[in-house]
Amino acid sequence: MHRRIVVTLAVLAIVAGAVTGCKKKESEQQPQAPQTTTTPAAPAPTTAPSTTGLTGEQLFKQHCAACHPNGGNTVTPAKTLSAKGMAERSKIATADDIVKVMRNPGPGMNKFDEAMVSNDDARKIGDYILATFP
Repeated sequence: MHRRIVVTLAVLAIVAGAVTGCKKKESEQQPQAPQTTTTPAAPAPTTAPSTTGLTGEQLFKQHCAACHPNGGNTVTPAKTLSAKGMAERSKIATADDIVKVMRNPGPGMNKFDEAMVSNDDARKIGDYILATFP
């Protein structure tokens, strides 16, 4: 009986993670400094800045590591981020291929559009994945 409860809770945790995705919660986002000028605020940009100054590893930890710890996959364990596995399974062999998946993912993965992750930063993530998870 105890084992059945533990298994049920584990399945619920995985499903909840898949439903809620890997996005940061609003409470985890950095507070923004109040504007001190009297001029109207400029509209928010439609895309992320071309570079955040973060490394591929930092960007991976920020956007990907919750669902892909150590190159694994918490939602679909058979689909790891190993370069060899991605190339054999999905013909993903370059950073640009990884960016395409980020922009238009399959079931179970959050979509990372340009407003969330710039093309520059997405390529940094792709390069990091290919270099880190052979």
